[in-house]
Amino acid sequence: MLQDYFNDVVDQVNKTIEKYLSSAPSGTTSLYDASRHLFSSGGKRLRPLILVSSCDYLGGDHSRAVLAGSAIETLHTFTLIHDDIMDHDSLRRGIPTVHVKWGEPMAILAGDLLHAKAFEMLNDSLKGVDEKLHYEVMKTFVNSIIVVSEGQAMDMEFESKNDVTEEDYLEMVKKKTAYLIAASSKIGSLIGGADPEVVEKFFRFGINLGIAFQIVDDIIGITSDEAELGKPLFSDIREGKRTLLIIKTLKEAQPKEVKLLKEVLGNRNASAEQLREVSEIIKKYSLEYAYSLAEEYKSRALSSLEGIQPSNQEASEVLKFISEFTLKRKK
Repeated sequence: MLQDYFNDVVDQVNKTIEKYLSSAPSGTTSLYDASRHLFSSGGKRLRPLILVSSCDYLGGDHSRAVLAGSAIETLHTFTLIHDDIMDHDSLRRGIPTVHVKWGEPMAILAGDLLHAKAFEMLNDSLKGVDEKLHYEVMKTFVNSIIVVSEGQAMDMEFESKNDVTEEDYLEMVKKKTAYLIAASSKIGSLIGGADPEVVEKFFRFGINLGIAFQIVDDIIGITSDEAELGKPLFSDIREGKRTLLIIKTLKEAQPKEVKLLKEVLGNRNASAEQLREVSEIIKKYSLEYAYSLAEEYKSRALSSLEGIQPSNQEASEVLKFISEFTLKRKK
């Protein structure tokens, strides 16, 4: 059963991360508690699942992939801690964010620690491999940090721009969200022993799936409820994010509706009633389009893997399931 595969990988990843973050030297208890905080609140473990199943798909070393997947998840969590600080978010996965509970200085340190621990895990996962493989995996991992940082900077800059296009948005999410997912599938295929052509196909799978994932994330941000979402609803509107839905609405809505949207967009003092009213306008003009574009990118992701004969059929089914889940998820 696929659920058994998911549970097994997630359990192995959780135990691996716990092992690397379990021992706090004297005087660092708060630092390690803050670093472990978001892991304790659950999470989908999407990136390690993609990495491990990409490796298993090709018949690669499962244990190496689990450790590399743990590194990816740790790196991802580092970005979440710093992202929450930058966005002034108070909730993540239904619990207080790290900076709310421990303060910004400790949260920054916790992110820094996870950044370093991610490299420690990845390096350990590559112990004994040949020099070329070690270099390619490390290069992919390092480049993902650079690209994610660029994407985050673009996202922040877009908040003060009124001329953000759909193309700008897609480039931003490719960097901020999709690249780390693509790094997961690429590293999995590298550990799986794939040749360069196949590695590139797994990378394209991750890029396209990552774009679909972020579009759906933007949709969920205005269609879910706070209890299910685990963070404040309409936060993208309040923070002035230029999501695909907002870009489309600014282009298609009536002048009166655009005026209201611009008044509320980026207004942290906007009332709940204003946010709800604007969200209904956004849904009217962009929801169907956003879902159709996410579906298109999901299809591109799956097409990227066509023609690659799986060594592990279950792992192949896992990647298909994750792709479908990306569009159907509610949080």
